[in-house]
Amino acid sequence: MSPAARARRAPSPRDVRVLLVFGLVYAAACVAGRETLVPGARVSLVWPAAGISVLWLVARARRPWPWLDWGLIGVITAAAVLVTGTPPGAALLGGVAATLQATLCVLVVARYAPRLWAARGYRQLDRVTELWWLVFGAVTGALVSAPLAQLAVALTDQGTTWETALLWSARNTVSILTIGLLGWTLGGALHDRRLRRGARGGSAWWTDGHRLDVLGAVLLAPAAYVLWFLWQWELAVVFPLIAFTVWAGSRLPTSAVVVHTSLCGSVVVLMTLGGIGPMAELPDPGLRVGIAQLYVGLLTVIGMALALAGAERRRLVGALSVARDRAQAQAGLLASVLETMSEGVRVVDAAGRVVVRNPTAARLLTGRSDLDPADSLTDLAGLTRLDGSALRDDELPFRRALVEGRVRDVDLMVRTPGVPQPRVVTFSATRIPAGSGGGVVTVLRDVTEERAELRRAATVQASLLPARTPDLPGFEVAARFVPAGSVGGDFYDWERVAGGLVITMADVMGKGPAAAILAATTRSLLRAQPVPEDVAATLSGAERALDADLVNAGAFVTMFRGFLDPSTGDLAYADAGHGLSLVVRPDGSLRRLPATGLPLGIAAGPERVGARTRLLPGDVLVTFSDGLLDVLGGSIDDLARVRDVVRGTVTADDAAAAVLALAGDAADAEDDLTVLVLRRLPGRAPAGVPHPRGADGLPG
Repeated sequence: MSPAARARRAPSPRDVRVLLVFGLVYAAACVAGRETLVPGARVSLVWPAAGISVLWLVARARRPWPWLDWGLIGVITAAAVLVTGTPPGAALLGGVAATLQATLCVLVVARYAPRLWAARGYRQLDRVTELWWLVFGAVTGALVSAPLAQLAVALTDQGTTWETALLWSARNTVSILTIGLLGWTLGGALHDRRLRRGARGGSAWWTDGHRLDVLGAVLLAPAAYVLWFLWQWELAVVFPLIAFTVWAGSRLPTSAVVVHTSLCGSVVVLMTLGGIGPMAELPDPGLRVGIAQLYVGLLTVIGMALALAGAERRRLVGALSVARDRAQAQAGLLASVLETMSEGVRVVDAAGRVVVRNPTAARLLTGRSDLDPADSLTDLAGLTRLDGSALRDDELPFRRALVEGRVRDVDLMVRTPGVPQPRVVTFSATRIPAGSGGGVVTVLRDVTEERAELRRAATVQASLLPARTPDLPGFEVAARFVPAGSVGGDFYDWERVAGGLVITMADVMGKGPAAAILAATTRSLLRAQPVPEDVAATLSGAERALDADLVNAGAFVTMFRGFLDPSTGDLAYADAGHGLSLVVRPDGSLRRLPATGLPLGIAAGPERVGARTRLLPGDVLVTFSDGLLDVLGGSIDDLARVRDVVRGTVTADDAAAAVLALAGDAADAEDDLTVLVLRRLPGRAPAGVPHPRGADGLPG
């Protein structure tokens, strides 16, 4: 809720009770303070109302009608001063000064100690910084309001001196510190007691288990002050008594220290007011109590600073202990995980020294797990390339990761003593950021059986591809296939049938073994169709048979399938979402054969439709998978590069090789690369054959 909204909202019954209680307590504190106005003093020597006013404003933090708090503080102060014989003008200035002082102090607390402000008096200080901001706020409020107090005194015809400002600032600062701290301590203790319902194991809220120490701090220390003051020691001799506060602040909780400093401070001020003790020997009454107030402030700040620092230190030690226990537990869990992992883990620092090496890594690299933890070289001695050649030091995966940042799936051969057959181990290494210590973490996995299975799968897949080019007078056929892994989801096929040649280019979504299985299934279903030359019906039949498998796998298949009549050069084709088939003519013109339907597995049901075109002498049909288009740039405009390389070739095999060469190093491709080329040899078209027309019947 915004401050404006709070100001408009009416106070609740609780707000009224808080205002009533604090108003009465504040009025009593003002009257009690005015009782300490002695002859010769221009202002009251003690003013507990300053501390009460700060507690009042904090208790009403973010409540409706905040102006009512300021007004009541000013009115009550002015009334108390007025009834004790002060002129109205001076009384009014005194009320304004008291209100200004409390407001400035609370503004500092709200801005720089928001936890105290938000708690509304139900939490005591627990950080040294909160104490310093409270001191700063109290001093600021007292100093800023002191000129108003001096002006008020001047209006009483008593005159004013620097002692007036000193006494005002000292007494009000000490009042805010002692009474404010005592009020927050009591409020926090009552709040905690209500929440815990007294469950403290029998220990009082302010002793925290230090009963004997607290007894000395709250009984013996004040008694020592009484005796010390009764003996009328010199003023300088009073300061050794601060040792009691240093001892209390070093050993006791903050609650007990607040009680201790409040009691000791009360003894000092009251006995000085009574003319007893070393401070009573000073000639001026205001100066006497001013020095006493400053002494009490010194006690309060020293004791609370030590107590709060000790509490922070204990919390920090506790948090560190908890963090240490958690770290040890996590380290133990991590060690157990590393010990039981089926993958090897090898961690080195930036210099290449082994930091962590689990047993699996040691066994994969050396055949045994009892390696010396400080040995960083022995486990790498058996590494070679897959062809058995020696591995350079800069080719080691962790060395590469130090330079490149990350290395993925590097297959190396490992020869270990006593093992007749070498193993293939794949390495994935990642550089550790310098902020985390630097180095490299490497994960090792034995892929010997997996690679053997993939080699067998690749052999099977290769056996499914056409082994020989067909003998087709006037035409040449060639193809290239490079899977992204050992096996892939692309395939090409050609089949000599009565009356011509059927060619197929297909691309199963994805790569790897799963795509390869679907590709083999698709090829088998196409081969099983009864009328292969009816390419549209062939696609429809294969799609019906594949539909359930494609749905279960969440996959689809793009395909180009054509039937060539070599006597005329007519090509009947059906394109299922492939769209990467081109006719390149000798004059350099390019015709892209559009798709005639969606990929298989997208919307099974409607019968497939086909289209026709004709290949003239010298024409080249090129169809390829989308892996090649991705390498080229992914744009249809990039197809012109295919035309350019095809025009410079004289055979279908040259054309297929030239198109594949556009991919650069095909071994690094992220998708399967497949190219199928059908070329009509140069020569004259048969007599009586009309000029070829496009797939839509228009001239090509």
